[in-house]
Amino acid sequence: MKKIMIVFSAALFFSANGYAGWPPEQDGSAMAARADTASQGQDVNNPENSLPTAQQQESPQSEYFGKKTDRPVSAHKVNYFSINHWPANSSAQVKFQISMKFRILEPNLYVLKYNLFPAYIGYTQKSLWNEGQRSMPFEESNYNPEFFLDYPVNALSIGRIKLRNIIVCPLEHESNGLNGPQSRSWNRHYIMLKFGLESDEKLEIANSFLADKALLYVKFWQASGFSEEDAYLRSIGSRYKFLDYMGCGEAGISARNFLWGGSLKNHQLDIKTPIFRNSRKNSYELEFRQQLPNMNFALYLQYRYGYGETLLRFNQFGRRGFAGFSFSY
Repeated sequence: MKKIMIVFSAALFFSANGYAGWPPEQDGSAMAARADTASQGQDVNNPENSLPTAQQQESPQSEYFGKKTDRPVSAHKVNYFSINHWPANSSAQVKFQISMKFRILEPNLYVLKYNLFPAYIGYTQKSLWNEGQRSMPFEESNYNPEFFLDYPVNALSIGRIKLRNIIVCPLEHESNGLNGPQSRSWNRHYIMLKFGLESDEKLEIANSFLADKALLYVKFWQASGFSEEDAYLRSIGSRYKFLDYMGCGEAGISARNFLWGGSLKNHQLDIKTPIFRNSRKNSYELEFRQQLPNMNFALYLQYRYGYGETLLRFNQFGRRGFAGFSFSY
C-alpha cells in the first residue's frame, strides 16, 4: 500500500505540473513555449482545443470571433448609474441602465471559413428612480430584450474608414411593464451598419470603449405593436403619431481619445439621434465617459434634449443632465 501511495503521489505531481506524457527530450524553444502556455492557464470560456483552425483564423471574422477575450457574456450598451440633482433635492432622480449580451453559439462553429450564425441575445433595462421623494418610488423602468446577428465585416475600406459590422435583428421588444393608460410597448426589427475610423495607434479597450478612433452607425428599423400609443395621442387631442417622436431609425457618432493624453487619455463622446422622425420633434442624447486610472469604472456625463427619453416620457419635451459612473464587465 505504501508503494502504491508513492507511485500515485508521483503521478499526481507530474500530471499537475504538465510533465505527464512529455517526450523525454525536447529543444529549449518548445519547452519554453509549453511553460509559457501552462503559466497562463486555461480559459474556461474558450479552451485551447476549441480554437479555430489556422485556415479559419485567416477569415475576416476571425479577429472578432476567435479571440479568447470574446466572452459569452459581455456589455451591450452603456452601463451607468447617474443622478440629476443633489440627493437631498426633492426633484432628484436617479437614472441607471444595465445592458448585456449573451453569445448563443461558440465562436469556432465555422462553415466555409465563416461563422454564419453569430447569434446574440441582448437585454437592456433603463430605470428612473425618484430618489428625492419621500417614499423614493420608481417612476418607470423600460425593458428591452432583443435577438440579433452581429456580422463583423472589416471591408469596403476608404483610407482608414472601414465598414466594421452589419447587425441584423429579427426581433426587438421594448415595454415599461405598467398597466392601464401608462402602459407603453412596441416591437422592432432592424439592420445596423457600423463604420469605424482606424486609429494610428492601437487603442486599449477599456470600459467597453471603441477599438477605433471614431465610429459612425446608422440603424434602420420597421416598427409594430404601437397602436395603443397612437390611440393615447389621439385621446389627448394630438395630431402626431408615435413614430413622429421615435422615428424609423437612429444615427450615432462616437469619438475616442480626442481631448487630452497622459493618464486620462481614455475617454469617449457618444452622440445619437432618431432619424426619419417629425422635423419638429428633435431629440439628441450626448454621453461622455472618462476612464479613471487603475479603476474598473469611468466618470459618466449625460445630456438629453428633446423627446423620447423613456417610453412614458416619449411625447414630453425636456432638457436634462445627469452625472455619475459607468462600468463594464
